[in-house]
Amino acid sequence: MSSLPPAEGAAEPDHVETVHALLRQRAEQEPDRIALDIAGGGTLTFRRWEERSNAAARALLAREVRRGSRVALLFSEQDWIDYAVAYLGVLKAGGTGVHLSDGLPADELRRRWTETGAEGLVHSTGLTAPAGFDGWLLPAAELAGDTSPVAVPTGPDDLADILYTSGTTGPAKAYTNPHSTLMHGRRPAGLRRLDGSAPLLAPMPMGTPSSAMSASLMPLNSPSTVVLCPPDDVGAMGRLIARYGVATVLATPWIAQRMVAERLAERYDLSSVTTVAIASAALPASTARALRGMMPGLAINTAYAQGEAVPAVILGSFDPDRPLALGRPAPGTELRIADPEGGAVPDGEIGEIWLRSAAAKRRYVDESLNALLRTGGWIRTRDLGRVGEDGDLYLFDRMADAVRIGGRLVSTLEVEGVLYDHPAVREAAVFGVPGPDGDPALVAALVLDAPPGAEAGVPAFLRDRLKPRQMLSAVQVVDALPRGVTGKVLKHRLRERLPVLHDRYEPRRAGTPS
Repeated sequence: MSSLPPAEGAAEPDHVETVHALLRQRAEQEPDRIALDIAGGGTLTFRRWEERSNAAARALLAREVRRGSRVALLFSEQDWIDYAVAYLGVLKAGGTGVHLSDGLPADELRRRWTETGAEGLVHSTGLTAPAGFDGWLLPAAELAGDTSPVAVPTGPDDLADILYTSGTTGPAKAYTNPHSTLMHGRRPAGLRRLDGSAPLLAPMPMGTPSSAMSASLMPLNSPSTVVLCPPDDVGAMGRLIARYGVATVLATPWIAQRMVAERLAERYDLSSVTTVAIASAALPASTARALRGMMPGLAINTAYAQGEAVPAVILGSFDPDRPLALGRPAPGTELRIADPEGGAVPDGEIGEIWLRSAAAKRRYVDESLNALLRTGGWIRTRDLGRVGEDGDLYLFDRMADAVRIGGRLVSTLEVEGVLYDHPAVREAAVFGVPGPDGDPALVAALVLDAPPGAEAGVPAFLRDRLKPRQMLSAVQVVDALPRGVTGKVLKHRLRERLPVLHDRYEPRRAGTPS
């Protein structure tokens, strides 16, 4: 049956209980080792991180931050060192970091600090504080001072973070993250899969769960110096790989696609890269093959999880011949493929992916979501999948994205995978809308690497590769797909743009979706 227990070897002693205690330990063991190296923005050793975060904690205590206080963190994309210092300072003062992105619209920022109850805001010195915030404001430049240790009692059950989901199917949801969840296992299995102690490149967007990890457990738990850069500058990634001899690149599928599209291997020496670690979304098989062509012998490791379910995670090695195979549960992770009532379905059948671990659970700030999406310690991912004959978990689609046509569910991911094999297609997003007869219809938004009119050849290309129910009813050519801060396609915006299909297959060209 499709319900798998944790893998053996899950038990692993925790040596420290909080993130800031782990920083103190690393500073004592390797004070002069570089923890973070910022592209164009300096370096931070464990010693200086420890000292500067002590000073930050004292500045926050002077603002009456106390155990359990919620403090918003708003930093620009290059200001990683001040962000890491402020974040650990908040934790040392007993507070909870609320991670915000300066790329969010003002109304979304307002919604988030209101929902989380942030009482203060620490921000980049050169960043203008957003209008409407009625708490105290503290620029990063004012976090300096006495670097002696602080002694605020904190424990594993205290909240380290409030983070937000990516918001691909609707408004982003806030969830809490206790220290015990972050420290569970102390060395996450995923980090063991990285390549030795050579530098690790992390092109991460600020103010996201990824940035929180990059400014805490990633450098604290890894033997590697973490090199950070903005995710939208692929050229900078190539320069940093060549300069530092980077062995491991953390990437989203969107970053990987742009590395291929911009022919990075023709411009920079990528020969040091042995591993690309992929998370966040499905990777097109064509992109994986192109990456291996650019970097022969490359291992592509995958991690499937959801922020709310971490540290439960599925780990695998990407196989272009099985592009939706995610792998198997990591040590300490349980997997269930559930029917609508929550029972385990037989292997091979499609159901909702549920994940569970023994770690303390992250919880939604909105309690109604906890009742809806949590059952007996299980996290309902809202993703559909199955366990194959080989024992691997296979992703089918997001529940919100799968389309029922002719009484059968159709995976938009499978159709997108075939579209990416078309030589003229650079980006593809498939989604369902009501057709002219009221039944669901599949449509695609495409970004082309070809002259106008190339989309006319798409139907014939698909006809030999897809089942009839998977065929597209319409194609819309756009300048770019709408994406969130992590690069995920926002299909709900595409549905808003094309709410109803009025004509059977009619290739159309349009501007960038809003």
